[in-house]
Amino acid sequence: MTQQRRYLLPGVILALLLLPVVAAATGGTYITVEGDVKEYKKLCIGTVDALDPLHVSNTLVTLGSTETGDLDEFEYPLFGDIVREFDPASGTYHGVDVTVHYPEKTVDGRTLPCEYRVYVKPTIPSFTVKVPGRCGNVLLIKVPENLPEGATFTELFKAASKEGYLFKSDAIIYMNQTGITAHGTISSDDYDVNNLTYTLLKNEVNLNCFQTRANLARSMMDAKPYTRPEAGEYLIAAVEYDSDCDTMHLLAAMPVVILDGNQAVGWDGGDPYYQDQNKDVNVSFSGADKVAYALVKEGTRYALSMTVDTGKLAEQSIPVSAADLVEMLRTIAGEASPVTYTLCCDGSPVDVDVHSGFVTAEGYGCSGYANASSVTVAAATLKTLKPGTYSLYAQGLDDNRVIAIDQKSITIAAVAPTPTPTSTQHHGGGGGGGGSAPSSYTETGTLKISSSGTVLRSIIVKAGDNVGSLLVPIGVKALDANGNPLTNISLTPLSSDTMPAVPGGAVFQFAGFVYEAKPKAATFGPGITLTLKLPEDVWNTLDLPDQQLTVKWCNKETGQWEDVPTTTSQSTRSVDATLTHFSIFALFTEPVTTATPVDTGTSATPTTATGEEQPAEGLPITMILFVVTAVIIVAAVGYYFMTRK
Repeated sequence: MTQQRRYLLPGVILALLLLPVVAAATGGTYITVEGDVKEYKKLCIGTVDALDPLHVSNTLVTLGSTETGDLDEFEYPLFGDIVREFDPASGTYHGVDVTVHYPEKTVDGRTLPCEYRVYVKPTIPSFTVKVPGRCGNVLLIKVPENLPEGATFTELFKAASKEGYLFKSDAIIYMNQTGITAHGTISSDDYDVNNLTYTLLKNEVNLNCFQTRANLARSMMDAKPYTRPEAGEYLIAAVEYDSDCDTMHLLAAMPVVILDGNQAVGWDGGDPYYQDQNKDVNVSFSGADKVAYALVKEGTRYALSMTVDTGKLAEQSIPVSAADLVEMLRTIAGEASPVTYTLCCDGSPVDVDVHSGFVTAEGYGCSGYANASSVTVAAATLKTLKPGTYSLYAQGLDDNRVIAIDQKSITIAAVAPTPTPTSTQHHGGGGGGGGSAPSSYTETGTLKISSSGTVLRSIIVKAGDNVGSLLVPIGVKALDANGNPLTNISLTPLSSDTMPAVPGGAVFQFAGFVYEAKPKAATFGPGITLTLKLPEDVWNTLDLPDQQLTVKWCNKETGQWEDVPTTTSQSTRSVDATLTHFSIFALFTEPVTTATPVDTGTSATPTTATGEEQPAEGLPITMILFVVTAVIIVAAVGYYFMTRK
């Protein structure tokens, strides 16, 4: 596949994925493609339409785990209002009618989930599909590769049918170039490799809440090892075929990336990175021949404005691959695009470069790529960024195949500080002792740690707002998400408009302080202490006789705020919470139901939290942005099928 075909410009996907329409609220479609009827193996398609995946009560795909350690998860930047305009909204291109409903739309980015999952080892994905009131087929299709530029409808279908899976509640059908393999409760009379219409209609399932069985997938891979998918790009799709109208209804979709390993991105600039060191930084993946990256400032909500030239968009080669979704969303600079869009925040100016596929408000991010195993971020570019914590998103490719995706937090500071740990000497008779006070940092701290993950020196990391701080005492075992010794931690105050929403009807109320502790999924045993020392004016506004203070963490899988063991000190106007993992934490008040533990002014030694639930792996509704992208891709495939003569 040529690079033009393989790399859809980031603006195209970003524009296309944001197409929610009012019609979807009543069960209607939000994009329709109509053309001449094409046929392959008795499957005739003249029209492709799709439901709006942003309406999650109508259509939803949730990725889950099949085998231990098979999933990884990445967070996205925060979005505010997203304004999108198509011009023109509809048109006839190469004899095919394409209609995008509601060409002008504003989307509230706060309603979108902010995490995306990938499989980091080859496995048959497990997932749930929910499309209330509909029946159809559930498919996992490998994205075709190395298609010629002039691929015909038949060639495209042949490529797509070289490897794929059809799921039922009690069976899985696997198809490759050598034939069909069925596993579970299914008869050979239920499918016909030469009649796709018969096979689809014979194997429809109820999509009210269809769930694949992980144990069935595992037993299939154990009994028939060749059914285990190779690393690559796949698409989960729930479709309903109407043979009377030659119409394929796309009811739900989710692109899936399966990697052969979980390679960490290389960043040789240190963390924190100090701008006064004037050092270029290399972002790298081993074994890659192309690396792309984006740095985006965390804790900021971005407004996105887009204008799509539909005519120019129609002239582009329509992709048949969801391969570069992360790269598209993270944006790769330097490619021409029919879409003009900008990320804005806080009124910061934007220098729009028509040659760039992605523009960020000045000081809030940068992006780039190189046709090599590493890409250099110039010191001059890094100097333009506002100090703070940034998400580094990176993807590595080899021969245009995704081999690595990663995200990590990087702190960028203006000037390298001189560490000033203090020590207090205790003198006295009888063999006095000595001790060291914790090293103190602001926002990001460095742990002195053993090879097994045991902290060798206590540190305090202050959030920078004179309220929040983390104490990591000596002797605690601190590990990152991969079980490796943790070297850096950060505590960042968030604004109230960027924090996850409090569910309606909750008895607790936000008390004004919210923090994000990173790196994500870091664990501590025994627990460490998050302390909030409240200003006197804030403390005096609290109705503590009738209300109690509590710290909660945001469980993004359930969408709930869950309790963290908390104690309150009246004498110091402070709250201590015991953390065994990192997440987003916030202070709340709630009606007194049981006595609140109150100390007498002496700090308690952090103890192991026994009632705190460990963070679950990811969101059940995953990344709806990716769902939307998948829907558009499949619709575009239909469009591409019908335009290639």
